[in-house]
Amino acid sequence: MLSEADLSKFSAATLSLYRPGLCLENFAERSFEFLNHVVASEFVAFGSLDTATQQLDIGFDKPVESFPKAMEAFAALMGEYDLFKWDPQVNAGKPFKRSDYFSKRQFRQLDIYNEVYAVLGIDNHLAVHVPTRSDEVAFFGIERKGGPDFSEEERVMLGLAQSHLGNARELVKARLVEGEEGPRPEVLTKYGLTTREADVLSWIAEGKSNEEISIILQIGLYTVKGYAKSIFQKIAAPNRLAAALWALRISRIERARAASSPESFVKVPVPVR
Repeated sequence: MLSEADLSKFSAATLSLYRPGLCLENFAERSFEFLNHVVASEFVAFGSLDTATQQLDIGFDKPVESFPKAMEAFAALMGEYDLFKWDPQVNAGKPFKRSDYFSKRQFRQLDIYNEVYAVLGIDNHLAVHVPTRSDEVAFFGIERKGGPDFSEEERVMLGLAQSHLGNARELVKARLVEGEEGPRPEVLTKYGLTTREADVLSWIAEGKSNEEISIILQIGLYTVKGYAKSIFQKIAAPNRLAAALWALRISRIERARAASSPESFVKVPVPVR
């Protein structure tokens, strides 16, 4: 059972994760900060496996001197263990920890402990899958040295964090697909939004705060909040993140539709005399 203090801490960490400026380049850094506020650890690792090329990229939230040597051994051994095989279906996709599979004594008898975890100086591991698109498999690993294993309360906290990590990853990738232009307001008006609501939502999708949108559009802060509330109701979005993802998704659909539609006239080359 999570305490009121736990929930308050989690809420504050979530707001910080989604603060304006979130992008693909700072996703890992923001997520490290988020997870470190949620659960204490020695360090946090983030890894992304490209499903097409099978290239695995792993980084830590702080410098670890033995990292290169340990990761070379990890790549060779990870496929032998459910705990480390980078499979999003392990534990039905929910967070899982070392003690779900091995006692501390059993773990210390394994080659992956001696060649990876002992080298890194840690022995407690908790993995969180990041639900994202089919082109990658992503995980965060929360690592601890000695002491008690992760508690069930901490696992619950990381279960709550999991959906936010997935939503944030999807958001930054959607923004990357959109490029610098972002969703155009005139496209959003086709789906029941007023012109002003479409303006506000396009800036929400760009990661702007209500205060920033108020300045950009030269309208009052409470007016922006009123438009945002109306937008959320019209598109059945529970929050700003869901609304931003909706706008980016609609923009992709409309762009694909325009690209696949035949032109309404036939081009005939006319020689210039």
